[in-house]
Amino acid sequence: MRRILGLSFSNLCKILIFMAIFIAAFGGLQQQGFAFEHYDVVHFPSAAVNKTSETKGDRNGYPLWGHLGRPAGKGPHPAVVLMHGCGGIQQMHFDWAKTLNADGYVTLVVDSFRPRSLIQQCGGGSTAASPAGRVLDAYGALEFLRGQNDIDPHRIGLMGWSHGGISALSAVTENGVGATFPAEFQTVIALYPHCVASRRFTKPVAVIIGASDDWTSAASCENLQKQTQSHSHVLDLTVYPDAFHGFDNPMFGSGFFVPGAPGQKHWLQYNRAAHQKAVQRTKQLLGERL
Repeated sequence: MRRILGLSFSNLCKILIFMAIFIAAFGGLQQQGFAFEHYDVVHFPSAAVNKTSETKGDRNGYPLWGHLGRPAGKGPHPAVVLMHGCGGIQQMHFDWAKTLNADGYVTLVVDSFRPRSLIQQCGGGSTAASPAGRVLDAYGALEFLRGQNDIDPHRIGLMGWSHGGISALSAVTENGVGATFPAEFQTVIALYPHCVASRRFTKPVAVIIGASDDWTSAASCENLQKQTQSHSHVLDLTVYPDAFHGFDNPMFGSGFFVPGAPGQKHWLQYNRAAHQKAVQRTKQLLGERL
């Protein structure tokens, strides 16, 4: 059989047909106005409370990087810092960023793990990459965004997922490390975080979580919400029935178990309805608070 560039004629035809279909589809999306977003990798240090912080010789903090996405237009735009969960950055974080970009927000997806030569932290490990330690990453990202000409420095929010959601809540906890920095996040949205009891918040805070989550309990967040009823900032809590941990991650599909802390395992599963509702609720919250 005739061969071209080491390929059989039939296989070459299949490749050419696939390429033609791809080009036609790509062109069709462009004609429909579909935006193919570009994200810049940007570098910035984590915030440092003092010179004994994890600095590696850099007095401004640990060197990090993140993925910066911008909406159309000159701005100044509001912005949102996105903090990934214990599994590190995944496609769903970029999907969220694209959704927010389309709504007019600059986004910065912070990578807390790979700059520290870590892949995941679902079983614990690095103190610097713990939820408490990552608060410094969030404030480093805040300072970076405040220095961008197309961003309104007074309209920057913080979102976090699971492990990163704990960091997000900690960032605006009264008497927490965030209180030591002059710049502030204007609001926080945490998706399925662990809610620590007896906290008071310095800014409006919202939690979105699934009722069936067996990793971070909705009950603990309901308890925290009750405790904040007499505080200046009452926890805004949204609980979706039949939604598990990671309900907004399409890659989790029909679900599977993953190991957590030693001897524990947890169920992850996508829930399209809960995901769509979470997107709409997030847009509403950001629209009201930024």
